[in-house]
Amino acid sequence: MISCLYNEGTDFTVIRSWSTTTLWTTISAISICVFLKLAHMIMRKLEKMSESISRKTSKLQMELLRALIVQTVIPIFVSFFPCVISFTIPIFNMDLGRPINYVEVIALGAFAFADPVAIVMCIPAFRQRVLCKKNTIDGNQHNSSSQHYTSYT
Repeated sequence: MISCLYNEGTDFTVIRSWSTTTLWTTISAISICVFLKLAHMIMRKLEKMSESISRKTSKLQMELLRALIVQTVIPIFVSFFPCVISFTIPIFNMDLGRPINYVEVIALGAFAFADPVAIVMCIPAFRQRVLCKKNTIDGNQHNSSSQHYTSYT
């Protein structure tokens, strides 16, 4: 746990507090930027590979990338930004009071629910399975929960 004192305490404590907050915010922001750059590079690579791989494989890779992006964005908004706010608001001598605690606790509790639901909704195979939707295979209606077997002789 990092405890930040921005204008109270000894000079050494205040300098350490500012340094620590600046350092962890910078490291976190850099990791988010690296993720965005890697996602951009993956998307470009998939676009280049789309000519050499099947359309179905390309589509699946894009769906998985979309799921990864969603799975990364949720913690940024649920965990990272509330922490940045709670550590930087005291710099401006503002007191958000008890409501900010409630918002953060609710957001962190919602994360455990929102993350798997977002993944299920991003990937069509999971979405069809959970919502029990029917899909069409070879023009025939099949329930997504039933198995489709083909025998080869």
